[in-house]
Amino acid sequence: MKTKKILGFVFAMLAVLSLSSCSSEEDNEDKVEQVTIYVSEEPGVYYDMWLDPEKENPIEGMQIWENKTQTWQIVSFYAIKGFTYECGNEYELLVKKTTLATPPHVRYELIRIISQRKVE
Repeated sequence: MKTKKILGFVFAMLAVLSLSSCSSEEDNEDKVEQVTIYVSEEPGVYYDMWLDPEKENPIEGMQIWENKTQTWQIVSFYAIKGFTYECGNEYELLVKKTTLATPPHVRYELIRIISQRKVE
């Protein structure tokens, strides 16, 4: 009797896991698009959530705003391939944004600098 309960439990867990792992083809594909990125003239600070969960070691990075629809986020100075950030300049950039499906991650690659302005 105990074996039947254990087997029933194992079967139920396997069924739940197999149903929850089902996803559409679209969820498993990388998404590539062209977007406009705005870069602030002032750097910001972020923390590496994996290496510094206690937020004791701030990392300086650039502040970006995508399509003026989000809040500012701070990323590494090397987050946009082909782009070199200069503090004191604000930028409008056209970039190729690749959202990787596995693992979930975003990559940016510079297409062109739309505008660059020195901020006094």
